[in-house]
Amino acid sequence: MEQAQLPEWESLLIDEAIEAAEQRLEDEKLKARHRAVELDRQRGYHRLALAIDRPERRPKRHPGQLSFFPTEPTLFDDPA
Repeated sequence: MEQAQLPEWESLLIDEAIEAAEQRLEDEKLKARHRAVELDRQRGYHRLALAIDRPERRPKRHPGQLSFFPTEPTLFDDPA
């Protein structure tokens, strides 16, 4: 028994449905990428805001370490 051929209009309809579905899939992937970037950006802003609001305590410097803004005498300071 041979399988009947689809009419041309039906084949075109199926091809159009497949193309539309593939286009929707690509659109969704693009939107998902944009959402991921936006979410990462928001997370970064949130971390920055928290760091500004509550800065971490700085670790104590080694006694011989040089400092750009010295608050304690270092090895090379004059004890005058």
